[in-house]
Amino acid sequence: MAEKRGRIRGGRDIISQGARSMIGWRRRLSRRALIIIPLLALSAAATVVVYFSGDLWITRFLQRSNNPYFHWLMVAVSWPGNSYHQWGVALCAAALLLWFRLRIEAACLLISLGSSWLLVNATKLIIARPRPAPDLVEVYLRHSTLSFPSGHVVTYTVFYGFLFYLVYTLMRSSVFRPMLLAVFGALIGLVGLSRVYLGAHWASDALGGYGFGLAWLPLMIHLYLRLKS
Repeated sequence: MAEKRGRIRGGRDIISQGARSMIGWRRRLSRRALIIIPLLALSAAATVVVYFSGDLWITRFLQRSNNPYFHWLMVAVSWPGNSYHQWGVALCAAALLLWFRLRIEAACLLISLGSSWLLVNATKLIIARPRPAPDLVEVYLRHSTLSFPSGHVVTYTVFYGFLFYLVYTLMRSSVFRPMLLAVFGALIGLVGLSRVYLGAHWASDALGGYGFGLAWLPLMIHLYLRLKS
């Protein structure tokens, strides 16, 4: 009788664990849907609309600023993501992680940048949205690539977001920890503004970039945790 009761309790425990797992899976799916569904709608709209009226208004509003400090802040924020600069920054960061014997972290950091770069370029080819035209807004630098989503925003959100996660979870409390978190957070938050101000992207491109980045970053963290375990 005692053995039979134990089997019943064990079966109930298995059922309850399965139910909790199913509930957790549904919650994660619902949270991701909050990002993915609007992102798909914005991507579909970007395939047929070159720019929205709000895009033009936002860019012209930002470019009215004559503050030289704001201008150079926007240039400085975008600089690490220009062309080969991002790979130089990534290799330096990976080398620093290897110095601290964080091999999996270094590998996942490079994977995060490489995979997000591939995601951006594949999406750009599918959407095929042109960049802002110089006759509409001021363009700081000409780019030959397409516009949606903003590559800077996607790679910053994934790359610096992953660095933010590593510093938050692995680094001991010190004066440098909050400073690094603030720098990485500021880069992610300001890069969208900088790309619009510099005339490289429309605001909807930056918004799409944040959507793709926020959808991709949890996958990179999940990969890292699987490899770590």
